[in-house]
Amino acid sequence: MRLAQRATALVLVLAALLACSCVKLERQPVDKRLFALEVVRTGAAVDAPRSSATLLVRRVQVSPRVAGRELVYRTGESAWTADYYNLFFVPPADMLTQDLRAWLGATGLFANVIDPSSLLTPAYILESNVSALHGDFAPGSGKGPAQAVAEVQFLLLKVSGSERSVVLTRELRKTVPLAANSPVELVRALRAAVSGVFAELEGALGEAAPFTAGAPR
Repeated sequence: MRLAQRATALVLVLAALLACSCVKLERQPVDKRLFALEVVRTGAAVDAPRSSATLLVRRVQVSPRVAGRELVYRTGESAWTADYYNLFFVPPADMLTQDLRAWLGATGLFANVIDPSSLLTPAYILESNVSALHGDFAPGSGKGPAQAVAEVQFLLLKVSGSERSVVLTRELRKTVPLAANSPVELVRALRAAVSGVFAELEGALGEAAPFTAGAPR
């Protein structure tokens, strides 16, 4: 009888464990929302390039603080949080690199805008480093309402054989107020902020010596 009782108890324990595992499997998956910045130049189309030069746009480097796919919020003095439920579709470095190349390709400042895999020899190289790409919700910051913040450092190099010389450096920062404290609104405001950064970069490149009227190309 004792052996039979033990066998029955073991069966009951296994049945309970199986029931628990079934309950876990029936849980609904966590809903996550995916976003893309989709920063697109909206200026007038260019009929012909202003320069015969080729520009190599290296992969955008992003600060580790905002390099992940999660939306990032500044919530206080030295206080940050990442949003597990609202994410970029791909990492910011990949999104920004693609959008920056497309933006500069549409400006007509260069005959070609390429990535490092191209066999073309570039006349110029653009390096970029993103230090801020987040929502600032810090209370008492003295900056008014919550806002999206984008800050990027750019370095334009001229290629002469094996030599590199600095043509242009810029550190550009844009902020855009949020109409509502929501992930959707933050992504919209970040898109506007990055667009402002890219537009200012375009203006700076257009005024740089190699591209001014009459300057050698």
